[in-house]
Amino acid sequence: MAPSTKRKRDEEFPLSREDATQQPEASSLVRSTEEVSFPRGGASALTPLELKQVANEAASDVLFGNEKASGETSKPRKQKKESKKTSKTSEKKNSADVSGDEATNIIRHITFKNLKVGSYVLGQVSEIFNNDIRISIADGISGYVNMTHISEQFTSILEDLDEEMEDKEENGEYDSSDDEKDDKENELPDLHKYFRIGQWLRAYVTVNTATETRTKKNNKKRLELSLEPTIVNPFEDEDLVKNCTVQCAVKSIEDHGAILDIGLDGFTGFISKNDAANFSDLLPGSVFLGNIAKKSGKAVTINQVLSSKKNKITQISSVDAVLPGQSVDLLCEEIFKDGIVGKAFGLVPGFINSSQLRVFKEDEMKHNYAIGTNVQARIIATLLNEDGEKILMLSTSPSITSLDATLLEADALGAFPIGYTFESTKVLGTDNSYLYLSLDGERIGRVHKSHIGSLDSKDNLKARVLGFDTIDNMYEMSTNPDTVDLKYLRASDIPIGILLTGCEIVSVSSSGISLKIMNGQFTATVPALHISDIRLVYPERKFKIGSKVKGRVLTIDHKGHIYVTLKKSLVGIDEDETQIVSSYKVAMDVKSKNEKTVATVQRFTQFGAIVAFFGGITGFLPNAEISEVFVKKPEQHLRLGQTVNVKLLNVDPENSKILVTRKVSGERAQEQKEKIDNIVLGRTMLKVTVVERTKDSLIVEIPDINLRGIIYVGQLSDDRIEQNRAAMKKIVVGSELEGLVIDKDAKTQLFNLSLKKSLIRDAKKGTLPTTFEEIKELGTSTPVNGYVKSISNTGIFVAFNGKFVGLVLPSYAVESRDIDFSQKFYVNQSVSARVLRIDEDNERFLLTLRETPSEKKRKTQASFNAIDSSIKSVNDFTLGKIVECKILNVKKNQLNVILSDNIHGRIDVSEIFDKVDNVKNKKEPLSKFKKDDIIKAKIIGNHDHKSHKFLPIVQDISNGSILEMTMKPSALKKSDYRPLSFEDVSVGDELFGFVNNHKGDSLWLTVSPSLKARIPIIDLSENTSDAASIDDKYPIGAVLSVKIQSVDTDHSVITATNRSHTSKTISDLVVGSDVTARIAKVTEGYLLLDLGNKMTGICFITDALDDYSLSLKEAYGNKINEMINAKIVSVDVDEKKIQLSLRSKDAVTPTISSAEDITPGQIVHGFVKKVVDKGIFVYLSSKIDAFVPISKLSDSYLKEWKKFYKPFQPVIGKVVQCENSERILITLRESEVNGDLQILKNYNNINVGDIFNGSVKNVTDFGVFVKLDNTVNCTGLAHISEIADQKPDDISALFGPGDKVKAVVLKVNAEKKQLSLSLKASHFTSEKSEEKTTEKDNDEVMEEVEFGNESDSDVDMDAEEDTHANIDLAAMSTDGLSLSTGFDWTAAILDQANESSSDESEDEDFTETKKHKHRRRKEKIVEDKTIDINTRAPESVADFERLIIGNPNSSVIWMNYMAFQLQLSEIEKGREIAERALKTINFREEAEKLNIWIAMLNLENTFGSQETLEEVFRRACQYMDSFTIHNKLLSIYQMSQKLDAAAELFKSTAKKFGGEKVSIWVSWADFLLSNNKSDEVSQILNNALRALPKRDHIEVVRKFAQLEFSKGEPEKGRSLFEGLIADASKRIDIWNVYIDQEIKIKEKSKVEDLFERVIQKKLSKKQAKFFFNKWLEFEEANDDAKMTDYVKAKATEYVEKNNKDEQ
Repeated sequence: MAPSTKRKRDEEFPLSREDATQQPEASSLVRSTEEVSFPRGGASALTPLELKQVANEAASDVLFGNEKASGETSKPRKQKKESKKTSKTSEKKNSADVSGDEATNIIRHITFKNLKVGSYVLGQVSEIFNNDIRISIADGISGYVNMTHISEQFTSILEDLDEEMEDKEENGEYDSSDDEKDDKENELPDLHKYFRIGQWLRAYVTVNTATETRTKKNNKKRLELSLEPTIVNPFEDEDLVKNCTVQCAVKSIEDHGAILDIGLDGFTGFISKNDAANFSDLLPGSVFLGNIAKKSGKAVTINQVLSSKKNKITQISSVDAVLPGQSVDLLCEEIFKDGIVGKAFGLVPGFINSSQLRVFKEDEMKHNYAIGTNVQARIIATLLNEDGEKILMLSTSPSITSLDATLLEADALGAFPIGYTFESTKVLGTDNSYLYLSLDGERIGRVHKSHIGSLDSKDNLKARVLGFDTIDNMYEMSTNPDTVDLKYLRASDIPIGILLTGCEIVSVSSSGISLKIMNGQFTATVPALHISDIRLVYPERKFKIGSKVKGRVLTIDHKGHIYVTLKKSLVGIDEDETQIVSSYKVAMDVKSKNEKTVATVQRFTQFGAIVAFFGGITGFLPNAEISEVFVKKPEQHLRLGQTVNVKLLNVDPENSKILVTRKVSGERAQEQKEKIDNIVLGRTMLKVTVVERTKDSLIVEIPDINLRGIIYVGQLSDDRIEQNRAAMKKIVVGSELEGLVIDKDAKTQLFNLSLKKSLIRDAKKGTLPTTFEEIKELGTSTPVNGYVKSISNTGIFVAFNGKFVGLVLPSYAVESRDIDFSQKFYVNQSVSARVLRIDEDNERFLLTLRETPSEKKRKTQASFNAIDSSIKSVNDFTLGKIVECKILNVKKNQLNVILSDNIHGRIDVSEIFDKVDNVKNKKEPLSKFKKDDIIKAKIIGNHDHKSHKFLPIVQDISNGSILEMTMKPSALKKSDYRPLSFEDVSVGDELFGFVNNHKGDSLWLTVSPSLKARIPIIDLSENTSDAASIDDKYPIGAVLSVKIQSVDTDHSVITATNRSHTSKTISDLVVGSDVTARIAKVTEGYLLLDLGNKMTGICFITDALDDYSLSLKEAYGNKINEMINAKIVSVDVDEKKIQLSLRSKDAVTPTISSAEDITPGQIVHGFVKKVVDKGIFVYLSSKIDAFVPISKLSDSYLKEWKKFYKPFQPVIGKVVQCENSERILITLRESEVNGDLQILKNYNNINVGDIFNGSVKNVTDFGVFVKLDNTVNCTGLAHISEIADQKPDDISALFGPGDKVKAVVLKVNAEKKQLSLSLKASHFTSEKSEEKTTEKDNDEVMEEVEFGNESDSDVDMDAEEDTHANIDLAAMSTDGLSLSTGFDWTAAILDQANESSSDESEDEDFTETKKHKHRRRKEKIVEDKTIDINTRAPESVADFERLIIGNPNSSVIWMNYMAFQLQLSEIEKGREIAERALKTINFREEAEKLNIWIAMLNLENTFGSQETLEEVFRRACQYMDSFTIHNKLLSIYQMSQKLDAAAELFKSTAKKFGGEKVSIWVSWADFLLSNNKSDEVSQILNNALRALPKRDHIEVVRKFAQLEFSKGEPEKGRSLFEGLIADASKRIDIWNVYIDQEIKIKEKSKVEDLFERVIQKKLSKKQAKFFFNKWLEFEEANDDAKMTDYVKAKATEYVEKNNKDEQ
């Protein structure tokens, strides 16, 4: 007997069995809500409703109980105890007082969420498209039916069509077929012929995107449906009874009717002509809803009589047979204020909501429908609730019960369209989703809860029409005041052509601009052709995101997408004068008035141009109507996107055609023709107005007659092309110009104009030749001005006007054959030529551009004007001659002087002083000289301005020559003076020089014009502070006394030192002494320090930091290559190990050298050494370790505690036990460490803005919980919005428990102990830049050295794996190689492998008592030691092979293996291992393979020959990215000082990749400047500009200019920047970079001059503010109070001027 359970009365089974008879198992629908109940005594009278339920349960037994009647009795379900809180919540949610489970699980409205796949709906065809149809269902939802989901017959039609098309493609029939009938047969079926608007259909939900899990950002909801009878008719044989509603598909059309498919195997349907509503419209494959009139065997007769009340279903075979479209009786069980709950067939729960009843008051509903009565209704949907039960949605609405095929939407919206506002409406009622309103006597509207808004009262509500639900016959309304008050409700309501102001730019690209319009209500798109009247290559430079612009609505498509134009020619239309064509009706009006309108050229065709008006209307502009002249190609007269004025010739609204013209009137055409005919080339001057600007030309127009011409950029002046381009940018539309006509075309009625003064001057004088006779009169001696017409291999064609051209042969174009004339000359360049030869027969002539010797001599003599009056000619400038000269300008390291016109001299700073004592100002030796001073100097040679080299000879002095000179008093006295050269010096000599530049780790001195000296920074001074600020202590030009240390005869370089004592070998080092060192490399655990003379020392983390709360990268990460003082701790001469210390006497963290230095209870700082199973080991110093057991790690429970501790992580602990140096125990528990000292922060003293390191404790969907280090168990939340600057999609993919993070505190709530944190990288930008600098500097290759832990350990510590030992093993490898990619691949890489492998060695816990020691040793005897294989460093081939088996894709292990073999001098085996690695590593691991290739290149470079290196290089380029490999080999060559090989490789790399890679040219220039080959850089730049596309020219020139400033000659950099700002003056970023470069070299006057120039430019307010702030900061940094006040005054003046302009 089943156990008894209490249940409510309405859920009880009315007949309680007290015998052993088993109750038949109920259906799934009944089982889910019903439980076995046994009353506890007494009997109650059954109500009529209960009696009906008894009958229904009996029917249930018959329908569902046969199969399971003899089975097990279903067990009663345990009801979940509902908490009070949950109960209250559910009561609030339900508007009706629902007493039973059935009511709570009833679906009250159809929504996207409850329309699960598998649901059935009744809908009406509301729209028909080409490829699908839209079905409207109840509650305002629509779904779409694709062609392939209509019926099997329709799908067969599509398949046959597809096969036909494939056959025709195979037979090639498409090319030869001209039959239009065949084309029509190949078209897809027209769905308008298969369906009617308003037709009712049953549909099955196949796809609902609202219920799917979205992985992409796609918020669009879409419902896809199927109409196939096999799917929507899930009937059994016995269900096919009279009045059963079925969906039918037409199989074939017969004489008396149609054969139908009803979706059941073996059954066929038939509908006669008389029974079909529209039999003539039926086609095979079409679908309709029908009613079974008669069933005869396997044949059923169908009619379309669906509206009769008698057509209701009275019996079903199963609940699956209850489907939408059927008319059924619903037994009324309960009535709520929002509808009726009942059951159909006594089985299936159903609901009729108040909107379907058209009754909205509960009292009225109870009066009309009594409980226990049947309500006839039509099913509109069968859905599944949360429990999986089938729920019926029904309707008694007349339009649904009668299945009226009329679509009510058109009439309803015709009466009250969307956007109409009802000033007063009456509230009828509410339910859980809608507010129902009475609009007038008949019409009803409903307001969804999301559109109600804040209402002041519930009476006489103001409401606005949003739409109409044709199924429910209700208006969709909104009472939200924000919506009601909107000017335009939909995008389609916005008038075409309306002017928009305050459009906010959201995004900008070359393809278009996105806008927010009307205060963000709508979004709009600006097409690329409508961004500007002029095509912008980089529109983002003009249109900034967030700025506001004006626009005009161009068109709005059927999907509601708004398109806007920003073209000033369209936005600024005067609508009073020009009517905008936005529809064909307006076009007809414009045509009737014969007015002009505007259009945009959209595209070109062979016969004309397509122009676009507003509203998506297009017109055709034929070639014949473009201009009065003959037009062959429209693109020669029009530009894509051009705004044109047109007249409408013909408007055909029916065929959507408009014909337009651009032709002017007949009188104007005749006037233009006469004007063009009267123009004489080379003589006629015209005054024109600029009407348009293109990239390379100006479009001009003669006023009054509108005759147009072109001025090309090269014709603007006689200046260089760059200056002409800059000048053109200053010319605005509307400017008036006067120029000389040099060409014309009578057909197109266009002319070319020139503004060159040379041509205009000659034309006015009448000396500009225009005919062959005039050329003959000139003769061969008279020069004449012209311009380059074109350049070819034949020579240069020089024109005097467009029709009159002469030829210059290549040999007569330039002075020398070595000069490439095609590079020297360019089209439209001004030239002066002479007639060479004349061909009278053919009236042709040759010209020459070369000067005659007499002209050169005359020119030279005319320009000769020496400063020294004793010099009469150029020949007087001889070697050893003492002359007077004038200082032109004073540089930091030289004087530039002028001797005569066009003859200059240079006096190097090293040729001015005889002794260092004579230099008064050591930092600025030349400060005593002033511009325009007259001085005496001796000529000692020539200065080659290309190679910047000194030549001790004087010859061929001409214009532009630079003489090398000296001012030394001793030199002026000597007759045979010769500057100091390389042969004159030797090791040990003392001399003085002047700082020339600072590159890398060296300072370069100029000793004489021909002698340079190099001083390593480490040898610069005894004082490390000098090396730390080289630019301040040793500026360019500063004098320095040095001693020669070594002489490199191969490279003619001397190395010098400024230190009195230097250690040359490791034997010279003394323990305890201080040395100067350079920081070479920073790792997590140690520093590598360069001591000079190829000696490198190591400084362990505990010896490097004064404050253990910092990490090495925080303390030294930004100090790479800086000089510091270090103390020698130990020296191992044999092993070449040097251990250093950087700790000072006043260190924050005290030094612990033994256990005697600490006491129990003392707070100590340290670094995590390693993590083992029983706890962690901590470095207290380089010799002292401590142990922290797991129980002492933290106050909080850490599930995976090992993830929270990483090697070299700083920790704070308290000493628990310190018996001796080998037995130190500390605790890291926050509560124990903090104590009364408050060393660690808690919630009370954490402040907003504090930055902490921490560990991820937990990861959730909404954020990350972080445990902060050095706090008393403080944990904060970093919300998902504060994880990164861009919100991540999946946090768990970024973080895991134990991950180390850095966080900044945003909010603190000490009372609730809550912290709000941020992990955004933008908070730590400065730190990131420091890390990047560190990583870049770490690329430098250093010799590896060892350091060791010399302290002895007892037996307990022997098993411990010492991280020091790993570094020791790694550091010592004299035979190893170094990768230029930033890491070493000798045995040093072993510590990388160890870090990646598990460091789980079993260190013994020495906190155990001594009595357990013996037992531990016994355990160790039987302990499995194979675990050590994974934790110790590989020491043999077997070890490496084992590692490779475990991780075959690790390039680190393979390179370790190679290094191991190379240390054994097994070069061939190293090569074999590399080849094995390439074959073994998975092909997807490209980065790992790249590392192997680089290692092979390093191997061959060091140990192989040039042939083997080239072979490996060739193979690497085949398998990897060729450009990457080229770059890597370049780095290897440079690091190994193979400069010649690097130079050759740069040439080949630039030839191969120079056309697309800017970086190779910049790297090449950097290489040349770094190796004192600055004379070649200008040629490299020229090559780069020839190779690279124009879009990259600005970038490459800018980078070359920066290199010149940093490593070359600043003067060259200035020239390059000046050229850039002349060519691209609006590029404010170039101005900023230019100023920064001048600031770096501290040229104050030039910086101020640049600031003065840039603020004269047309700047935005933000840009002006930026530059004024920058200028002010510069002057304040230089403590120039006068200039500071001047800048402030300038800024004030600028603001006042701008304010006036705006007013």
